[in-house]
Parts: sequence; structure tokens; C-alpha cells
Amino acid sequence: MKKATLTILEENKNANSQTAYSVSRSILEGDWALLDTLLDQNFTYTGDGYVFTKDQYIGFMQEMRAAFSNFEMILEKTITENNMVAIRFSSKVINTGKFMGAPNNNKNIVVNGIFMRKIQDGKVMQEWQTTDLLGTMNQIGFGAMFGYSIFVTGFKLKQAPPARKPNNFLHINGKVENFDTLSAEEKNKYIKKFLKANK
Repeated sequence: MKKATLTILEENKNANSQTAYSVSRSILEGDWALLDTLLDQNFTYTGDGYVFTKDQYIGFMQEMRAAFSNFEMILEKTITENNMVAIRFSSKVINTGKFMGAPNNNKNIVVNGIFMRKIQDGKVMQEWQTTDLLGTMNQIGFGAMFGYSIFVTGFKLKQAPPARKPNNFLHINGKVENFDTLSAEEKNKYIKKFLKANK
């Protein structure tokens, strides 16, 4: 396993674009305290059928970051207009943890999508995202496809929203890089132990 990487193609030096990049970077680096400061207190996320508050968004990103390894995220295209920043992205990952009800399968997965972030005074106020979710679930396998079918029928409304974990989640000896180097089995043991200790 290796450290997560973020590559920005056609980087836009605009301050709002830099803030948008910082959100993605903080997620990849597992810097949940920084992510907290980048999002407005009234931040909302709307994407792929979900609507999250700030804490739910951070919780979802923590779960996503924990479920995949060898992150290679590429921000391919940035379009900035006033306080709106739209970015097309692609990510290559390995599915090493449970995600959307499906167990890990150690498959290499490519995720593509577009997100738009509304920024004001250096804070992200809103985010909208659309991902090739069906394509992603298809790559993960049957368990995730079943989860997806439940998701699109509306049954997901009965599921509990993602819960935010403490800021040291995925940090081993203070660094998320140490989590990244663990095997899939070691990662899953760490997560179970952490969640049990922080109930």
C-alpha cells in the first residue's frame, strides 16, 4: 500500500480554486481538522442522491477514505466563475474496506465524476457532485450492486446518516501515511478497534 496522491492538471491560481483544491487535498491526507475549517458551519452537500450536513459530509469522506487504498486522484479540468468552482476528476483506488454495505474485494477501481463547490470568504458553502456511481458499484461487485439497487429504490432513507469520527481517525502515530501502508486486513482491524474505542 502507498501514500495517497493528488495531481492537478491545468491548475487555476484563483483563490477560490485553491480553496476547492484544499478540500480534496485534506480528504486525501485525512486532515479532518483542516477540512472542518474549510467548510462553512452551514455547509451542505448534494450528490448521487445524498444530502449531507457538514458533519455528515466529513463522516462520509472518512468512511470513503477508510474503504479504499492507493488513492491516485487527478483533478483534470477546473472551471471557475465568480464564486463557483467546477472540477472534473478521476480517481484510481483499491477496494480494501467495506463500502456501501459491500465487503472489500481488493479490486482496482476507477471512479469518475464532477463536483462543483460554492465558495465565499475562503469557505466552501455548498458542494454538488455527480459520480459514475453505477459504474463504480459494478466494478466493486454484486454486494455493492445490491446496495445500489436498494439505494435507488429509496430504501436508503432508513439508513443512518454517516457519523463524523474524531479528527485522529486513520492517524497512526499522528500520520495517515502510516494507515496507508497497512495491509487490508490490518486496516480493517484498526478501524474496528478505533470505532469500538470511540463509541
